[in-house]
Amino acid sequence: MRKILFANLVVILIATGNLMAQDRALSRAVKDENGQGLPCVNILLKGTNRGTNSAGDGAFKLLVPASGTLVFFSVGYETKYVAFNSSL
Repeated sequence: MRKILFANLVVILIATGNLMAQDRALSRAVKDENGQGLPCVNILLKGTNRGTNSAGDGAFKLLVPASGTLVFFSVGYETKYVAFNSSL
């Protein structure tokens, strides 16, 4: 029984590792209509708890899958949903 449970756990860990290996780092910047970087903008990968905040110059880096939707929100600004795919 223990061997079967261990074997299943190993298979799950290998499968999860392969899925995570498909993520890539996305580096961009959040800017206003004048091209100025926006600091402290929250960026979330929709449907997950994965996210980050933009730096003082608006720059951010986030691990993302091949496709999905990013949610950008900050106090005083309208929430923005941006769909992306591997060409982003």
